[in-house]
Amino acid sequence: MLPLYAARIEDLGPGDFVKVDCAACHHVALLTPEALLRQGLTPAAKVLDLAGRLRCRGCGRRGRAVAAAHNKPAFGFQLL
Repeated sequence: MLPLYAARIEDLGPGDFVKVDCAACHHVALLTPEALLRQGLTPAAKVLDLAGRLRCRGCGRRGRAVAAAHNKPAFGFQLL
């Protein structure tokens, strides 16, 4: 896997996901590359640039997200 500063959505594989934490309310979301593309993002979008483009479902704030790429979901999480 590429370093996070260079990773793009197109670099993520089918088992990879992006973990997004809201710094305001601590809501956590696990997003697959397919889910990001369905939201209208381009495959060339960098993972670190997603933070300013996402809105938290918990508190509704934009620009407070912290994104990180992971290979597999943590135990106890199921991607829908």
